[in-house]
Amino acid sequence: MIIAFMSRVPKPVVFSSVLAIVATLLFVINDATIKYLSLKNIKFYHFIFYGIPAYLAVPFYLLISGKFKIKMRATNYWIPLSRGLIFVPMPFLSFWALKYVSLAEFTTLTMSAPIFSLIFSVFILKERPNLFLFLSLLFGVLGVLMVMKPGFDNFNIFFLVVLLNALLISLTTLLVNKFNDLTSPEGYFVYGGIFVHMFAAILFIFDPKMFEFKTIILMVFASLVVNVAIFLLVLAFQKAQNFYGSISCLNYVQIFWSVIISVAVFGQVLDYISTFGALLIVCSGLLSLPAQSKQISQSNSG
Repeated sequence: MIIAFMSRVPKPVVFSSVLAIVATLLFVINDATIKYLSLKNIKFYHFIFYGIPAYLAVPFYLLISGKFKIKMRATNYWIPLSRGLIFVPMPFLSFWALKYVSLAEFTTLTMSAPIFSLIFSVFILKERPNLFLFLSLLFGVLGVLMVMKPGFDNFNIFFLVVLLNALLISLTTLLVNKFNDLTSPEGYFVYGGIFVHMFAAILFIFDPKMFEFKTIILMVFASLVVNVAIFLLVLAFQKAQNFYGSISCLNYVQIFWSVIISVAVFGQVLDYISTFGALLIVCSGLLSLPAQSKQISQSNSG
């Protein structure tokens, strides 16, 4: 059955799916590093500042290879630059939230980004809705509510901060998907990081700090990891622009990685209600597979 399904999926969609799954692991590794650093009271702008070399590696490579002008050319510079502005508050929100919520809770609630993506795919991108997409959305919303447990004594206000971060994530992927041919993946990557790195550099000037070598290496490594993850995700959404909602649901794999790392590194586990909520969110992601099959059939027939 799986082989039959995969044979119907276009190669660009398969390629995008693989890229998205690899990106999920890299994002969780970055989040785990951020949680570790936030507990040591390291600010988000210190983290980003020391990671600037990893970000600049891409434009430097393009300059050396002589591809800079070609890759950075855009038919409309406003879109990728606007996307770059959306990235500015995200590191602050992540550092702030991860200091007060577990890695597993953070990742699980971040998975509401695909829920926003499903809504955007139908109402903004005008992708054809189907029953499986709506079921995926329903399961996802119920799962998020069970993790948050609004009205319960253990409700954490920082859950809302994570949801805001998730909304911003979905907006960045929406822009890439809707305007996929506006510039290259390298262009989206470079333009997306301009403002957040400039902002961090300015804040670092007013609050410069030197850290031990081990901490610096950890920050540089995490920055490299997240920049690679962002690039892979940009490439994934560009290659599968007609299946935005379904590809977004593959981000649910992050829950699997986060639970493993959360237990192994921080000794944190989800409670029973949150675990069931996480399972619902995973089911929501699994429902994206038949949803994707439906979209492919509708696209071929339409």
